Amino acid sequence: MVRVMVYVLVLCLWVANLKAEPLSPETVLNRVENFYRRVTSLSGSFSQEVYWRKGYEVEASGGKFWFCKPNLLRWEYRYPEKLLIVSDGKKVYFYSEEDQQVLILSPKKAFSRIVLGLLSGKAELARRFEILFGSPEENGFYFLELRPREDESISRIKLKVRAESGEIREIWYWDPLGNLTHLALEDLKINPKIDKQKFVFEIPKGVEIVEETQGGLQK
Repeated sequence: MVRVMVYVLVLCLWVANLKAEPLSPETVLNRVENFYRRVTSLSGSFSQEVYWRKGYEVEASGGKFWFCKPNLLRWEYRYPEKLLIVSDGKKVYFYSEEDQQVLILSPKKAFSRIVLGLLSGKAELARRFEILFGSPEENGFYFLELRPREDESISRIKLKVRAESGEIREIWYWDPLGNLTHLALEDLKINPKIDKQKFVFEIPKGVEIVEETQGGLQK
């Protein structure tokens, strides 16, 4: 009887140790990639803060977004000024109501940007980034800190993800000058049905149009 009790105790301790084994950052990064490969649509709200190193200024903004694979996107900045980003799958429109200007880019160029690349599942994190640090946090979250292998537009990136699923909830990224952008995603809905009219953009009359060409941008 005593032997049985000792055996059960040792077994329980062994199982507890297995459960306590920390996740490796490589495992979590793989879960992030797999999560966004499986996602077909996303919607939610966001808040964004940009910390400008020069002058130590903070610029806050926020709004809502909708996304459907492969390249359908509507990203609405609702404060402090209205800025709309719409991708219809063929072209991406950046519309500033205040400046009365529309910038038109190709989806390939627009979705190469870090945030859109992450949400679309095209970022190829394991290939494009080197893991600097990984740390489990409370409530099932995990922090990943990464450094790009080739992309010179950012110096490093930090992600707050749900460890079990790989879902990204917050993103921090620094540019080479030390400016920091913090993006928090809230009210997330995974694979919702989204009206395709969300991804239709009609250029307002009278606005300035700047379009991407092979040689750069052209008005």
